[in-house]
Amino acid sequence: MFMNILVVIFVLAIAYAWMVRGIFNAMIHALCALVAGAIAFAFWEPLSIMLVNMSPERGFFSFIESIAWGVALVVPFAVVMLLLRVATDKLIPANIKNNPAVDYAGGAVFGAVTGVICSGILVIGVNNMRVSTEFLGYQPLWYSAERATGAGSLVKSDSLWIPVDSIVADVYGTLSEGSMSSGEPLAYWYPELELTGFASRVSPGGMGRNALRPEDFNLLGTYTVGPEQGTQVSELLKISGSSNTQRYVDINDEPVSTGRVYGYVLEFEPSAKERGRKGAGQLVVSNGQVRMLVENSNNETYTIFPNAVISESSEPGQFGRWRFDAADVFINSTGGKSKVPMGFEFVVPTGSTPVALFVKNVRIMADEFPDAVSYPTPSRRDRLVQTGSILRGNKAEVDYNTEYTVSYNWTSGQNSYVDTTSRLLEILPISAARRGMTIDDDNHIVAGQGTYDVKAEVGRRNAGTSKNLRVERYAVAEDQAMIKLEVSADSPFGFLSEGAQVAPLDEPLVLLDTLGNEYEAVGYEYIDSSIMELRYTLGNTLTGIEDTPSLSTTRADQRLRIIFVITDGVEIDRFVIGDMVLAQFNPNLASQGGG
Repeated sequence: MFMNILVVIFVLAIAYAWMVRGIFNAMIHALCALVAGAIAFAFWEPLSIMLVNMSPERGFFSFIESIAWGVALVVPFAVVMLLLRVATDKLIPANIKNNPAVDYAGGAVFGAVTGVICSGILVIGVNNMRVSTEFLGYQPLWYSAERATGAGSLVKSDSLWIPVDSIVADVYGTLSEGSMSSGEPLAYWYPELELTGFASRVSPGGMGRNALRPEDFNLLGTYTVGPEQGTQVSELLKISGSSNTQRYVDINDEPVSTGRVYGYVLEFEPSAKERGRKGAGQLVVSNGQVRMLVENSNNETYTIFPNAVISESSEPGQFGRWRFDAADVFINSTGGKSKVPMGFEFVVPTGSTPVALFVKNVRIMADEFPDAVSYPTPSRRDRLVQTGSILRGNKAEVDYNTEYTVSYNWTSGQNSYVDTTSRLLEILPISAARRGMTIDDDNHIVAGQGTYDVKAEVGRRNAGTSKNLRVERYAVAEDQAMIKLEVSADSPFGFLSEGAQVAPLDEPLVLLDTLGNEYEAVGYEYIDSSIMELRYTLGNTLTGIEDTPSLSTTRADQRLRIIFVITDGVEIDRFVIGDMVLAQFNPNLASQGGG
C-alpha cells in the first residue's frame, strides 16, 4: 500500500513539475531520463559486482554489500541524467513557447514519462537492497496463494497501481533488442528484471544476505534426473517412500506437465555465511536466492526457481533432500563446517535448455557448467542423496602429506595444547571487550577483533568479580562446538614446528573430522607480556599462518591459540595446513559442546 502511494505521488509530482515548464523542455528532460536509464542498465551488473567485491567483510562500510545492486543502478542513473541535462541546457539554452494548452498537455505527458522512468528505476533499485520483504508493503514475487497446487513455489504476485517497475523493465528490455541492441541484451539475461532483486531478498525476516562475490562459492558438479526427452513431472517429483508427489508451479503460477530435473551442486565458502549478531557463521538460502535462466525453442528466456535442495541434516553424516513445498522454507547449514555443499534442483520443461545459473545475483554461464551426470530415475538419485556422495560433484580427493605428522594423545594428561571449551584464554572486563567486539546479552563474544593491555585490562582482577561486568566465553550455536589448538613455540604441532615451517603460509588452517568434513580456523587468541589480541570472525576465516600474529623462538612470553568452530558431536582426527598434516589426534579429538 505505502509503495503504491509513494509511486503515485512521485509520478504525479514530476508530471506537474514539467507540465508548467512546457512540452519542449519536458520532452528534452524525458529523453535525458531515457538515455540515462539505458546507460545505467548497461553498467549495472559489472558495477554491482565491483561494489560487492569492494565491500569489507566487517566494519562500518560492510553495509555496501547489502545495497550494492541497488546503488549501482540508481546512482549512475541520477549522475548521468544530471550530466545530460546540464549538457542539453548548454546546447539548447532557449525554450520553445507553444499554445498554453499544448504546453500544459504535452508537458504533463512527457513529465509523466520522466516520472515513470525515475520511479521505476528507483523501485527496482530499492528491490535490490537488503530490506525486509514487507518493506513498504510491496511483494512483486511471493509464494503461490493456491495451497493445493504449487505450495511453496515462488510466483509473480503484487503489481503496483502504476506498474512503473514492470514498465521500465519492458521498455529497456525491448530497447536492448532493438534500437539500443547489444551482444548481451538486457531482455535475454534479465527477462524478469523487476523480480530478481526481490527474489534475492527472500530470507528469514527478509534480512538475510542478498549478495555474494563470485569467489564465495564454486560449482562442483551438475546432474539430471529423468530421460533426456523428458517425462511426466509428477513422476519426477514423487516423494520418496510415498505415492504422493510434490506440487510445483512455474513463475507464472502454471503447472509444468513434462520436463526433466536439473541439479547443481554448489560449495559455499565460509565467506558466504551470514555475518553479524544473528545467524553469524551459518549459511542460509531460500528458493529465491538461487535461480536458473532457461531458453525455450523460440530463443526466449525465462526464470525458474528451485523446487528442492540437497544438504546435510542436523545429524552429522546424514543427508536429505528438502522440498520447497511451503511458504518460508529456508535451508541453512548445520554445525560448523567451513565449506558447505548444497545441491539445488530445478524442473526444466521439455523443450527448454539451461543457459545460466544465478546465485544471489552472481551469474554462472552454461558453458562453465561441468558435464552433467545422468540419473534415469529419482530413486537412483535418492540413493546417492542418502550417502551424501551426490554433493561431492567432481571434486577431487586431496592427497595429504604426512611426512611431518605428529601423533598427539590429547587424553594423556599433556593436553595443555588442546582446549575443547568456549572459554577465553583470559577474562576481560566487558567495557574493554566492547572495543572491537560484538557482545551478546549473555556477555559472550559474537564477533570482532580487538587488542587489550595485559596489565590494565586482562585477567579477573581487572575484570572485577561480578559476572555482569566480565566476558569469559565466545558465543557458540547449539549445534556447534569450539576447539582451540595451542600453536605456540613449545607445541608439538605449533607454528614453529618442523611441519609448520614447510607448510604454506597462505593456505587455510583446517581441522578434519572422521567424515572428511573441513572446519577452517575462525580466529585466534594471542597473549604476551604486554598485549592480548583476540579475533573471532565466523564468516571470515583465517587465510593461513600469515593471518596470525608472528611467533619467535627467542620469546618465551608468547602464547597463540587457533580457534575452530565445529559441528557438535563429530570427532576430529587431523589438523592440516593446505595438504600438510601437522597432527593426527590419537584418540580422535572430541568436543565438549559450549562448555
